[in-house]
Order: sequence, then structure tokens, then C-alpha cells
Amino acid sequence: MKRLLIGLLLAVLGLAPYAVATAGSCAVSDVTSTQIAATSNRIADSGTVIVTLVCVGSSSDGSFPAITIPLTGFYPTNALNTYNLTGYRLYEVGRTPGTTQPTNNYTVTIKDVQGFALDAGLLTTNGSSTAAQLTPIVLTTSTVVTGYPVVRSALTVAITVNTVHSANITLDLIFRAEGW
Repeated sequence: MKRLLIGLLLAVLGLAPYAVATAGSCAVSDVTSTQIAATSNRIADSGTVIVTLVCVGSSSDGSFPAITIPLTGFYPTNALNTYNLTGYRLYEVGRTPGTTQPTNNYTVTIKDVQGFALDAGLLTTNGSSTAAQLTPIVLTTSTVVTGYPVVRSALTVAITVNTVHSANITLDLIFRAEGW
């Protein structure tokens, strides 16, 4: 019995290096904003906030974790690039595949805390595995443009329908103030 337990333990330990996989990650890598113009005058258009996310898929199944973008925040310090997205509109979303390219036709969803899709379904099963894409997020009724979705709460960003292990995708969420 003792030999059996030792044999099982050695077998499990022998397979341990093959079972190690890294989970996916998604993190804010940059925020471009001049909402505090006295501190930063690098961007002429103070009505724009760009939040950049760098995402890497899991090494075992290619999945990405969802990430929450707070309604207010800053990056990298509170003296530079602070933002408050309340009342801003999700204007465009840039999707750039990295060196390890994702599955063609991956999906990006951007929802508020009530579950409303601010991406209006425009980023569903159409992500390119090779080319950067800039998609305007315009709400329409038939052929009439009715506007851009307004941010009312923190946002959850999720990337799905990817099966390439350790795929890289950079997302640029571009927000505009009303009237810009």
C-alpha cells in the first residue's frame, strides 16, 4: 500500500510540469486625457478620453478574463491623465491583434453595470486576426444615426470566441464628450 501511494505521488509530481498554464490577463496600459488641462496640455481635444487595454489570452485555452473600467480613475499617477467618463459617449473602439494573433472573428463586448451593451453589438464575431480595426460605435434606427451610447456606470470589457493560446489583443476605447 505504501509503495502504491509513493508511486501515485511520483506519477502526479512527474506530470506537474505539464499541467502548469497561465491564466489570461487584461489590464489598463494607458489613459490619454486632458481633463485636467493645467497639468497636461498634450492633447488639443480635451473632450476625448482614450483608455488602452492590453490583453493576453490564457496559455491553456485562449480565454481572456473580463476587466472592469471604473467610471473615474487615472493612469499612471493621479497627477496625470485623470478621467471621469460620466456622461461621455463611447465613440470608437480600436482593436489591434498582437504578435500571437487571436482567432479570426473574435468578439468584444462592452457593458455597463445594468448589462446594457454600449458596443451596440458592433464588435460581435468580426474581430480580425491580422489587421487593426477602428469601429465607430453608432446607434442607428434603420438608416438614421441616432447617436452614441452614453456612459452611466463602470464598464465591463470582455473578449470571447478566441481559441488561440496566449493571443494578444490591444483595445483602445475612445470616449467623447457631448458636443464634440
